[in-house]
Formats: sequence, structure tokens, C-alpha cells
Amino acid sequence: MYKCDFCGSGFGDRICYFCERNCCTSCMIDDRTRCKECYIHKRKLSVRQLVRKNRLVLIFVGFLWFYAVFPGPFLPGLDSGFYAISVVAAVLIMIPVCLAMFFWSLNPPKSDLKKRKD
Repeated sequence: MYKCDFCGSGFGDRICYFCERNCCTSCMIDDRTRCKECYIHKRKLSVRQLVRKNRLVLIFVGFLWFYAVFPGPFLPGLDSGFYAISVVAAVLIMIPVCLAMFFWSLNPPKSDLKKRKD
């Protein structure tokens, strides 16, 4: 068991999603996504944390864009309007991903992850 960084109890087995400090269940809010201190100060994720926590989604979007949109302009014999279509497709792919990352930074998905025992 780890020590809670807020109250000092020996039951700090949870991790705050925002500040990544050890918390016990009494120092977290009811939905178990953040500690009471982050909830009071209305902390948000920085861009660096947001990218790090959504790394898998960004890799998937990059792969999708590389596979579906990127090779189009390099294929011979395509109509010149394909460039506009590829830009529109890239924007349409990025809109839901950016919105998901924005709203996940405000209200992270509920998780009951406990810190690994080293």
C-alpha cells in the first residue's frame, strides 16, 4: 500500500487522473476520477498530458490518415479535385478526435485503476 499524499493515511491506492498523486478513497470525489483538490481548483490537463494520455488514439488517427488520405495525391491519373477531397477528409477525421480529446480532458473516463505494486 502507498501513503495518501493528501491526508497521510496508508490506503493511498488510487491515482488522481489530473495531478497523478496517490489518493485514498476518502480524498477522491464520488466519480473517482480526481482528487478533491483538483476538483476544487478545477484543474485541467495540459496539452502535454492530454497528448500522453491519448497517445493510442493519436497513433490510430495518424495511421488512418496515412493509410486513407496521404497517398491519394501521389497516385497517378487522379482528378485534380482529389486534393480538395483529401484535405476535407483530413479535417473530417480530425474534428471528432479533437472534440473527444477536449471533452475527455474536462471529464475523464471513470477508472478504478490502482497503482501497480513494484
